[in-house]
Amino acid sequence: MSWRINPTENQTGLLVIDAQERLLPAIDGGERIAAKIAVAAALARIFSIPLVATEQVPEKLGPTVPGIDLGGVVPLHKTTFSAVPAILSDTLPKTLLVCGVETHICVRQTVYDLRSGGRTVIVLGDAVGSRSPLDHTLALEEMRSDKVLVTSVEALGWELAGGANSPHFKAVFKLLK
Repeated sequence: MSWRINPTENQTGLLVIDAQERLLPAIDGGERIAAKIAVAAALARIFSIPLVATEQVPEKLGPTVPGIDLGGVVPLHKTTFSAVPAILSDTLPKTLLVCGVETHICVRQTVYDLRSGGRTVIVLGDAVGSRSPLDHTLALEEMRSDKVLVTSVEALGWELAGGANSPHFKAVFKLLK
């Protein structure tokens, strides 16, 4: 199995889980995580990667934070912790980049459900978070021990660019500098 990320031919998608106005302020490092999610969404737009977003009970937790530009994507509403019942379809890319909150609840359950459904999952470790730093750390350790790849948003950007001769190099450099 290759862990290389293929942005072409709808092979890869970005899933933003519950990055909501009333939830992110309660997350340890919430502002930093929101900024990383925003960069991941911008990378998705640069590389034409399909984006899917969810909102957990938005009437209580509010909409996605305004600083995250979903590129016109309307978040899918959910009441289950796993996002899979809300997002799963035959058109979902084989590989999904996952970011959002909370690492040990909605992110973790979604990751395992996606894997059970035959998807390859890559967690953007600096773009996920929990209220408790310990819960966040334990969830990432658990997923790593189960062979889920955990990487950073910056590593994703450079992986997608592939090199200095990429037509997207300048846009990625500007976004990540």
